[in-house]
Order: sequence, then C-alpha cells, then structure tokens
Amino acid sequence: MIGEILVKKADDKGRILISSFKGKDVYIIDLGSGYFITDNKEVAEAVSRHASKAFSDEFLKLVEELSPEEVEEIVEKEVVNKVE
Repeated sequence: MIGEILVKKADDKGRILISSFKGKDVYIIDLGSGYFITDNKEVAEAVSRHASKAFSDEFLKLVEELSPEEVEEIVEKEVVNKVE
C-alpha cells in the first residue's frame, strides 16, 4: 500500500527480504538519512538526481547560516579528529 511503513528485520549479513522485488534488478539510492529502493531504472535515476541536488541545497543553506568563526571551529575539530 502506498505510504505504508514496512518494518523488516535485517539478517546477520544486513539483508532484508522484500518479496515484491523477487528475481528483479533493484536500484538502491542513498538519501543520506535513508534509502530509496525501486526496480524502475528511470525512477531511480530521477530520485538520484533530485536527492543529490536536495543534499547540496541543504548543505549550502547550512553553511550560509554559520558564521566564519563557526566554520573555522568545525574545520579545526575535524582536522584534530583526523590527526588523532
């Protein structure tokens, strides 16, 4: 059903079973906070294009809201974390 939330338990290898995709090629698009799964290549490509743009737009909006000092502080923390 459209809009229905499906809860599946992943097995020890991280696999989930979705019987409607049985025997089909499946396209999985990483949305950052979750995944979009379809067996339609054209839909997958469209979602992928829009997801990338949406992520870029949100990232740029976040960066624009930060002060230069905040950006510098975040960068310094990340550099220290990478060195340690």
